[in-house]
Amino acid sequence: MSTQLDILCLEPFYGGIRRIMLETLIRCSRHRWTLLKLPPRRIERRLSAASVWFAELLTRHWTGSIDLLFTSEALNLADLHRLHPELIKKPSVVYFHSNQLPDEDGPSGPLDLVNLNTAMAATEIWFNSIYHLRTFLARATAVVNRHHEISGQNPVADLAAKAQLMPPPVDMQIMHDLVNNEVIRREKRNIFVETRDADLRLLNATFAMLQRRGEHFHLFTVGPVEGLLPDLNRTTISENDEIGQCRALLRSGIFLSAKPGAPFDHLAVRALAAGCWALCPQVGVYGELMPEMMHSPCLYDYSPDTLAGRMQDVWHLEHDHGYEYALSDLLKRYDPLVACKTMDERLEELVVAHSVLGSLNTPSASSTPGSRQS
Repeated sequence: MSTQLDILCLEPFYGGIRRIMLETLIRCSRHRWTLLKLPPRRIERRLSAASVWFAELLTRHWTGSIDLLFTSEALNLADLHRLHPELIKKPSVVYFHSNQLPDEDGPSGPLDLVNLNTAMAATEIWFNSIYHLRTFLARATAVVNRHHEISGQNPVADLAAKAQLMPPPVDMQIMHDLVNNEVIRREKRNIFVETRDADLRLLNATFAMLQRRGEHFHLFTVGPVEGLLPDLNRTTISENDEIGQCRALLRSGIFLSAKPGAPFDHLAVRALAAGCWALCPQVGVYGELMPEMMHSPCLYDYSPDTLAGRMQDVWHLEHDHGYEYALSDLLKRYDPLVACKTMDERLEELVVAHSVLGSLNTPSASSTPGSRQS
């Protein structure tokens, strides 16, 4: 019989995919959630200070019941445990939307160990893609090797044991409502592109190359446009306008990503569900999001010439037979009912396991000093 848990959720960076996922998860979950959040600001600031803010808030005002703590990698969980020790007694899950560990050959920084310490302090760590999970463990190994003070007690094996792939719920209800209530025409030469964290030099070089080849197209851009070529025919959509984004996806022939190494991309999932051709870097999550039959035409190596050629190709292509069935089967894991049920069940298992472990570690009355046994 399922149990309804009391879950305390702390989100220091409540914006973008973190906000979208939590809204969907809390709405679809069978458990009771209490969400404490901070607005999205510089991630470095959140890693340094959010634990202090949450610890002070909980110490002064919290009176509720907690079965489990749920947070993201934007929180320094080890620091929160130090500041509010009562939480150490509760199982904790950290959802890694991204990670701030340095690249394996990248420079060191003052916050290199925060995500590592958070992962070590958590009961379980969840990742949004296989690519992200593997990248995190590889970066963690490199960080440990750099810091001789912890390399003797290498925690990476323990981190791998507590790491779980947990696809995030991606809500398609807005898309379904638009399809049912509006007449939306798709134009093959409409291109949807998210510019935040994208390689603008690659985009500009690709678009300029297409223009020189005499190609005509229209862009729907989400995110900052400073740095994009000024003469592009485009429409800008707010990052907070989910309805506008979904409507643009339904009007677009191509979804274009210029974010190599992306750990996840919820807009790509929505774009595929909307019927777009998704042109994405080979490196990153994208190979996990689309059927293998689409890898060759859709995943590009990182050059403007290759990308421009792929765009020209897909303007004249039709999807292979069986594509829609394969895509539907693949995207089921992101269905909110499926994803949230999986998360709910795992959260309950963690609480039960923690309770059993706690009872085994608690001395029984018959074994306490001074007790007598017959």
